[in-house]
Amino acid sequence: MGRNAKPGSNEGLRSIILAARRAFAAHGYDGASLRQISAEAGVLHTAMLYHFPAKDALWKAVMADMFEALEARFAARTAAHSTSSPRDLARALVREFVMFCAECPELHRIMTSEGRSETVRLSWLVDTYSKRLFQAVATMAPAVNPLLSDPIRLYYAIIGLSASVFTLAPEYRRLSGKDPFGTDEIAATADIVEAIVFGQAKSESGLAPEQ
Repeated sequence: MGRNAKPGSNEGLRSIILAARRAFAAHGYDGASLRQISAEAGVLHTAMLYHFPAKDALWKAVMADMFEALEARFAARTAAHSTSSPRDLARALVREFVMFCAECPELHRIMTSEGRSETVRLSWLVDTYSKRLFQAVATMAPAVNPLLSDPIRLYYAIIGLSASVFTLAPEYRRLSGKDPFGTDEIAATADIVEAIVFGQAKSESGLAPEQ
């Protein structure tokens, strides 16, 4: 992030979104400061307010940015597996989700905070994004370990298994002495999530899980 980023430019707007993402993840909606966000983004506070006149508008932009990036990755992975079996596609999507959680741990941190209370923000999240994500997971139910075949429990099992390692990265480092964001650690996390969710370590094709 450059200190001279212009808020009207793609670079400036991206700097604002990323700074806000970190702030909402670290401090929650109520604790995040717009002035602190603008300072970290390297833009004038008044200029930031021109694009995001209220905290709610900035928060929604941050959440849309993350969820739409995730949906785009799922769409690309689905297209790449157009001839795969439903089970192998489900495996690929689960691994893609693990990779996304490693790259964007703020999503789970914010969702954990927002999911604790009945708020207008939570209603917006569920209606706008979570329901679609849940439906995508629900379609995997016939392909997974029978113990996880209940769609709602499958949904939270995948989220918890995939995201907790990265959400709780400081604790993970202290317990394991390893960096959860290292390439090998991310792959190992994807391997164990896949093994737990699908009940075996290899795909129907007999090939090792995709990296």
